[in-house]
Amino acid sequence: MVNQLTVGWRAFIPLVGNSLPRCPVPQIITELRSAAIRFCKDSRVWRHSSDLMDVYKGECRYVFEPPTKTTVVSTLEVYFRGEILIPLDDRVVRDEPGVPDSFKVEEPGVVRLVPCPREDEEAVLQTVNILAPYVTADVCPKFLLDFHGETIASGAKAKLMMVPDKPWSDPARARLEQAEFNAGKAEIRIREMRGGTECKQEINSPSFF
Repeated sequence: MVNQLTVGWRAFIPLVGNSLPRCPVPQIITELRSAAIRFCKDSRVWRHSSDLMDVYKGECRYVFEPPTKTTVVSTLEVYFRGEILIPLDDRVVRDEPGVPDSFKVEEPGVVRLVPCPREDEEAVLQTVNILAPYVTADVCPKFLLDFHGETIASGAKAKLMMVPDKPWSDPARARLEQAEFNAGKAEIRIREMRGGTECKQEINSPSFF
C-alpha cells in the first residue's frame, strides 16, 4: 500500500505524455525508476536523518539501516551527543577508547567512530544520509513527483528514445531530454553547494514507506 507520502511510478506517466508512442507501460515504469535513482544519486536531494542509536563500549563500527525500499548513496554527517563529528579521510585510524569526536565512512551507511566509545550510551548517535529508491522499489517519495517529476521524466524519455528501431525511437529528441535531465540535476546540486535549503528534502521517519 502506498501511504500519503509516497506515489507509485505510474503517477509519473502523465509527464511523459504522448512522446513515447506504443511504448509498453512496464518499460516506461522501469526507466522512470532508473531515472529517479540517478537523479537522487547525482543531485543528493533526498536527505534522511536516522533515529538516535545506542553505542557500546569497544564497538567502533555502526551501521545505519535505511528505510524499506531505499538505498544509502552516501553518509554526509554524524552526530554524537548532539555534536557534529569531524569527518576523516582515508588515513589509518587506531581503535583507542575515548569520547568520539571524529568519524570515518567505511561505506555508505557504515561509519567508524574515532575514538572508539569507552562506555555504553543510549540514544547518542545519529547519521545524516543521502538516499535513493531501491532498484526494485514500487513507490517513491511524493516530493520527487511534486518538485522534480519533469526532470525525472526527461531522464526516462532520454533512455527510451535512444532504443533503436521502435515507434518511440528519436535520438535527436533523446539528446534534448538528456540535456534537460542533466541540467535539472546540476541545478539542485549547485543550490546545495551554495547552502540553499529549498532544494533538499529531509525525511526523518525510518518507516517512510
